[in-house]
Amino acid sequence: MLSKAIPKDWVSVAKIGRSLGFKGDVLLHLLSDFPQSLKAGNSYHSQFGDLTLEYYSPNKSTAKFKEINSKEEAKQIVNCVLYSTQEETKAQCVLEDNAFFWFEIIGSKIVENGEILGIVSEIDRFCNQDYLMITTDSALLTQKLPKSFLIPYNARYILNVESQAQPKIIHTQFCKDILENS
Repeated sequence: MLSKAIPKDWVSVAKIGRSLGFKGDVLLHLLSDFPQSLKAGNSYHSQFGDLTLEYYSPNKSTAKFKEINSKEEAKQIVNCVLYSTQEETKAQCVLEDNAFFWFEIIGSKIVENGEILGIVSEIDRFCNQDYLMITTDSALLTQKLPKSFLIPYNARYILNVESQAQPKIIHTQFCKDILENS
């Protein structure tokens, strides 16, 4: 496998699983909340170069790429991750009101009662619940609080998101308690 750095603006869409049959079909494991982004004719970036989706069956999670035409070729791309750019993702995926892509939330400030608690450094999903990994603000580190902490991304903790601000500002409640007890 070609080992090169993944550009920051690439968003993971799916991971290629084992090969199926003799014509280059593969299992495809969705890594996105947007299955509609997998459409025949769409091209995806990968460690092996761009791959164009010939067809995708969401019910069977099977796919075929135009560039892959044999079982041997399919075996070479097993475990390969498919990516789209942030711009391609925004164009292909329609969000509900007050919903955001993860890449739009990463880097946001976490503010509670006017105090900056930290910055969103990454997002993880455990048991169908998204959690924001917060890198604690340096002013709070002087109080010997943890360097990072997790907060659930739900209405109990997230009051609102100032989406026009750059970086975004996420107003929270009860999150300082989580930080202090982490």
